[in-house]
Amino acid sequence: MKTYLKTNCSFTRNCLLSGLRLVTAPLLTCLAALFISVTTPGVASGLSANADEPRRTFVTSTAKAPPHVHYIVVELGGGRANDITESGHIVGSGHFVPGNPHAAFWFNSYRAPIDLGTLPGLNSTATAMNPRSEIVGYAYSDDFSVEQPLFWASPNSAPVELPGLPAGFLSEVYNINPSGQIVGQFYSADLTIERAVFWPNSNAAPIYLRQLSTEFPLGLASNINASGNILGDACNDFNCTEGHATFWANSTSTPVALASPGGEFIYTNIVLPGYHAINGAGNMVGYAYTADFSAERAVFWATSSSPAVILSTVGEFTNAVATGISDNGQIVGIGYDEDFSRMRPFFWPSVTSQGIDLTTFFPAGSNWDLDSTFATAVNNRGEIIGSGLFTDGTVHNFVLIPVHGH
Repeated sequence: MKTYLKTNCSFTRNCLLSGLRLVTAPLLTCLAALFISVTTPGVASGLSANADEPRRTFVTSTAKAPPHVHYIVVELGGGRANDITESGHIVGSGHFVPGNPHAAFWFNSYRAPIDLGTLPGLNSTATAMNPRSEIVGYAYSDDFSVEQPLFWASPNSAPVELPGLPAGFLSEVYNINPSGQIVGQFYSADLTIERAVFWPNSNAAPIYLRQLSTEFPLGLASNINASGNILGDACNDFNCTEGHATFWANSTSTPVALASPGGEFIYTNIVLPGYHAINGAGNMVGYAYTADFSAERAVFWATSSSPAVILSTVGEFTNAVATGISDNGQIVGIGYDEDFSRMRPFFWPSVTSQGIDLTTFFPAGSNWDLDSTFATAVNNRGEIIGSGLFTDGTVHNFVLIPVHGH
């Protein structure tokens, strides 16, 4: 059950093909311009006893009262904000030409976005940026029959295609670490092949990451930290009837299925985009869900061998997914009500903190439809990015900037 956060119902193949996947009630609608689809990728069976043991361990945390925090809400405009760096740079996509989304770069939350360009005849999006100002993303056609991996050496550079995409295959690129290592996915047009891929740098040939097992050959790599630890998922088939978040210690290591919390929450996964779902210490976030997809819980893993910890929510937002974690352990994500008809951006100051509904910081009487908003990433300065709908149905991005001294 992979959660995709899409905008304009045209962001990748997963929006286009949502009707072919196992989707849950919460996220079936496009909400005019905002689309969130849920699919179900797989977890390996037949793992070693050591790998299986944590999945039988249920661990939860005692929520601490949240510290007093206050935020300024900055509206970034349309398109999509995907990643925010430690310096406050933001990358994503914008509508510089009507109907043709292009990758976008914001120097900071108060500056207008810059058009990063694309390959001829294609749309594009930027998914991540590292401290060297290198950017990755992908270009795609209107009908999603083409998706090509992209790299920008800087916000002032033209995009170039990353090497190694096999003929007839498509690719999405999700993350780049401080040393320029890149992760993503290659997949066939008929979706019978989906492989996690790693590029040592923007000029090097890609490497296929090892599969969780031959029974679970499909998957992707969505995050890579400064140490080269990789987070992604694995899947048994395109319908993804079993799923688990998956960890590779490095590009040549054997993958490990991360533990589920146990009980009814037997499957786990990561959110796309969730480009900061692993931090420098190797802490990871994602979500666990039930076999019938009727409930979700945001979860945290301290290490690849640690039991899953369920994060606390508040009020009627009993369902949740975690999308990002900073190096200092702050976590962001999405809370959903019981029937998944409403969603809110959530913030956990730490793994033991009670979740905070971030819409409490949005100005009263604003144009935001507060029940159609979500948080994507948080940096080490505590700045949070997310997206949502205005009451007129248009998609907008936001940055929440913490105000110190409150």
